[in-house]
Amino acid sequence: MLSSSRGARAQMRAAAVLGAGLVCAVAAHADITWPTKQLLPSFAAPKPVQDLITLRETPLRWEAEGPAIAHATGRPDGDGWLCQTGIDAPNAHMVYGPYDNSVPPGPNTAEFVLKIDNNTANNEPQVVLDVRDATSGAVLAQRTVNRMDFPVASQYVNFQLPFNLAAANHSLELRVYWLGGAYIKVDRVGVTQGPSSDEMVLFASLKGIVNFKKPRIFSYEGDAFAEGPTTWLQSLGLQWTEVSDNWSLITKYRDSLKGLIVVDPAQPDTINLATAIARQRKALIASPTLAARLTAAPYNLPILVDYRGQFTSKLQVYQTLYDTLWPTLTHRAVVSISPTIHRAAVREYATAVGTATLWLDPRVPGESELLNKFLASMGAGTVMLGWWPEEASGVERASQYGIATVASDWSSNLTVHSGMPRTIQIAPVPAKPTLQNKLYVAFILSDGDNLQYVEHLMRKLWNNPDRGKVPIGWTVSPAMVDAMPGALDFFHRTSTVNDNLISGPSGYGYTYPNSWTNAAALDQFVATTERYNKKAGLKVITVWNTITGGISQASGSAYARNAPTLLGLTAQNTGGGLTIYDNTLPGMALSCNYCTDEQAMKNHIASASAGWNRTSPRFILIQAQPWTNVTPTTFLNVANSLGSDYVVVRPDTAFQLLREANGLPWW
Repeated sequence: MLSSSRGARAQMRAAAVLGAGLVCAVAAHADITWPTKQLLPSFAAPKPVQDLITLRETPLRWEAEGPAIAHATGRPDGDGWLCQTGIDAPNAHMVYGPYDNSVPPGPNTAEFVLKIDNNTANNEPQVVLDVRDATSGAVLAQRTVNRMDFPVASQYVNFQLPFNLAAANHSLELRVYWLGGAYIKVDRVGVTQGPSSDEMVLFASLKGIVNFKKPRIFSYEGDAFAEGPTTWLQSLGLQWTEVSDNWSLITKYRDSLKGLIVVDPAQPDTINLATAIARQRKALIASPTLAARLTAAPYNLPILVDYRGQFTSKLQVYQTLYDTLWPTLTHRAVVSISPTIHRAAVREYATAVGTATLWLDPRVPGESELLNKFLASMGAGTVMLGWWPEEASGVERASQYGIATVASDWSSNLTVHSGMPRTIQIAPVPAKPTLQNKLYVAFILSDGDNLQYVEHLMRKLWNNPDRGKVPIGWTVSPAMVDAMPGALDFFHRTSTVNDNLISGPSGYGYTYPNSWTNAAALDQFVATTERYNKKAGLKVITVWNTITGGISQASGSAYARNAPTLLGLTAQNTGGGLTIYDNTLPGMALSCNYCTDEQAMKNHIASASAGWNRTSPRFILIQAQPWTNVTPTTFLNVANSLGSDYVVVRPDTAFQLLREANGLPWW
């Protein structure tokens, strides 16, 4: 952590860099609304016709020491291919290949990831990078890299060359020509189809700036788990115009922009620093390479803030954010995302709301203490959006401060979703069946606390043809009432009688209730969850205390006292049985926390059924995770494998029956 004297100098330097006139992220504007009792803000209604852009990297990558790449000089060295002065032959290609013919025609971006041992000795040319069409023999892009073009020594730097491939099935060659003047090591070469990594950040900031006033840009950023480019637009009743060139939107929305914030490639966390002020300054976040294009015609955007050379460490970046920006930003929410992994996604939302954007690891000395300062000044009842460097340590740390995590790091259009109408047509609860001496099985699909899962994979699974043929509990986030009300309404309206929406862990956000140190704050968390659950139509909560823990008596009592409409809780202590909190609220341990396939579910059902003598009902709760191809078809196959002693029911039905079996009121 910075000493107070260095922190003061950083504060003065940042004040000079940032300039004056920063305003509160939310309170001073009417473009988004954020009532006191609302967890997350509401945006204006989206424009009926959205500008639809593709904002997705599809990389092809080849390791420099791998079999697809050839060499005329140098040698393999650990994770890359190395050339050293006095050892290896100069003026030869240290890397060339892979002669790949799968790159699509049109605009692409080549990447060359390499490092140098000394970036200040002189500024002589060191390597020549080029992209060559091996079929036609044409050089499509070329760059000479000088020593000082490396912003930092002994760390890999990604040099990008945009190029245009003329035709399909042409063989592509990526080459690094070593001039012999310095130690150079190449990690990998590759091609990104679509926007470059730097462009992802650029257009995420454009979305945030433009959509703050009125959501007008919708992006598709999906992978194999995604729902498709127009699925949500159709589900939400929006039209769209496909944008063939993302850069045309900078021209279209030029009046909304005042300039650029140039980030420092040597300190990638300056991207997060820029995210916190981009909308306030109406400034796009640009790498130095993109800044050269954006300051020229036709964009002519001036540089308003330049972070190059301003910081010497990651910790100094976030200390400066805490010292100079944090007092001006909302403390009701913070976004935690990696500057190198989460290039776009929820960054557009962070930009629009104007939140502090962090990537601090509670396991790392220095980062841990600074993170504590942010959390302590936020206070209980606020939320951390995005995700953590590591799940358990991050959620645990936030829980200790009474802060819930609204997982959302790969959510890509929350500005649009947050502007949809807040009217939610809650699906009716079916009548409770007659209680019998049966083995009642309830299936639950996990991870619904994560807004990106609900936005992407869950929406994809919702189209499964076997949905509705077997009862399933679909976990969702109560925070969708604010962040995705139209999506929540869609799931209710299109649900079948066998689809039961329940709350993901552990209420309006993912938290470990057992770790809360303030009982009154936990009471308030549960009371707020109750209020949101009623709006969302959720009557069951799956509670996580660590990834495999049970619910303490104090935590269970907090839910019993403050959530009177709950039918029940599920807990992660597999096989831990039933606990009735305050003689009013049943909490039932899951029989499987995170089943990954059909056989695992069958095994856990069999284990949970052992010793049953048919003289009383027994309840078996099976939670599966969706990331290993568990689908409604999977649940249907398991259900069909069960004998006549078993009855598959919705989770809310299971708790109604369990209540009746234990002499508790049910409704």
